[in-house]
Amino acid sequence: MPYHLHISFSFDDSISLKISGLKSPFLKDDYSRSNLITEHFNSARYSVASFVKILLYTDIAIRPDQLFWHRDLGLLTKAFRALGHEAYLVVHNSDNSLSKIKHPTSKIPEEPVLWPSPSEVRNPIWWQSQKPDLVILGLWTRPKYNPIRRAALSPTPHIIERADSDGMRTASCGLLTYAKRRFDYFRDCTYHFPSPLSIFASFFYSFASILTTPWIEYRLRKTLELLPSVLVETPHATALWKSLATRLGADPSKIHCVPHPIQTDIFKFDPTIQKKNQIISVGRWESYQKNLPLLLKTLCAFLNKNPTWTSLVIGSGLRTKSPHPQITFLPTLPPPDLARNIQASRIFFSSSRYESFGMAAAEAATCACAIVGPSEIFSQLNEPSFFNSPSNRLLAKLSDASSLLFNHPARPLSSFTPSDIAQQIIRLSQSIL
Repeated sequence: MPYHLHISFSFDDSISLKISGLKSPFLKDDYSRSNLITEHFNSARYSVASFVKILLYTDIAIRPDQLFWHRDLGLLTKAFRALGHEAYLVVHNSDNSLSKIKHPTSKIPEEPVLWPSPSEVRNPIWWQSQKPDLVILGLWTRPKYNPIRRAALSPTPHIIERADSDGMRTASCGLLTYAKRRFDYFRDCTYHFPSPLSIFASFFYSFASILTTPWIEYRLRKTLELLPSVLVETPHATALWKSLATRLGADPSKIHCVPHPIQTDIFKFDPTIQKKNQIISVGRWESYQKNLPLLLKTLCAFLNKNPTWTSLVIGSGLRTKSPHPQITFLPTLPPPDLARNIQASRIFFSSSRYESFGMAAAEAATCACAIVGPSEIFSQLNEPSFFNSPSNRLLAKLSDASSLLFNHPARPLSSFTPSDIAQQIIRLSQSIL
């Protein structure tokens, strides 16, 4: 008599079998036959590759033509799908003209995107209807999103959140550094204010943040209690987060260091492109965080002493005229064009006051550029590391890097490939009980 074998695979690689129509004098029914073979498979420790449904959500409202597949959760979504998983980017639609469309799409109809409303992601029913095996949240560990976290936990315990943080989460992480971070952050928020008003408001915000530390830490502890796993992007920030979790009475073992992926198919070392004595810097230069005045001051001082070098500054917020004949300004470039300019440069130079990860620096490191910038941000990207503090120290390290590279070219890094990061997250999620 013919028989039928049904095999299903669960998220944790366990195997469920059901056999019908198999006759045996020792097995009286389908149930016992199924149990016997299931036990045989499990005892043999068969290993299977489970393909799971993954939702990657961030609280961003964008138009369908603004989807970001080149970085962050968008790049991870593509990486999971390339590995065979059913992955979807989950964002909110900001285009009112498409409000009547149930599932608006991007320019490419096959784009793997879900467009729930802000109210839907706070409803457990929406998450349950999607039946995800794994949810990755890009909510920055902000307590105001706890209703979304609770809703996402309703269909699965496999929840991972990206902190996207430099580790200075509260004043107990380091009072003076935290106060400066809060000041810098609010200067960015008030960049359109008159400078004296922005400075005053930023001082007030920084001071208020310190005073409310007990309340901030109480709410953060509640958030950490909800989350099974938190990803932090750099080793330095991970150490700060683990220490903070311990102080808050949360489990530090749920904090893991996993960097952001980058487009390593574009940003990679190309031996056919000859490197030249060029320093490249990339950023949103209208941002107070990026510290354009320090960047230009240091570059001008360096180039005055090194006439064989040039500098390329790329990004938004640049003035129309360069302050130095050896400095060239370019607007924001598409990734392929940006990659070619980085591949032709020897040094990536950053003057940022702080970074949660340093995406542009990671892209430059994979193109075999030496990284000169804040040591606590970029020390994991390149060896040797070039440290900085005030302007004259930064200038000295920039000079050291330019001299060293003639005999010791920088090596390209390959630790930020989307596939590697995606597989690391899958392995981590399987450890969540």
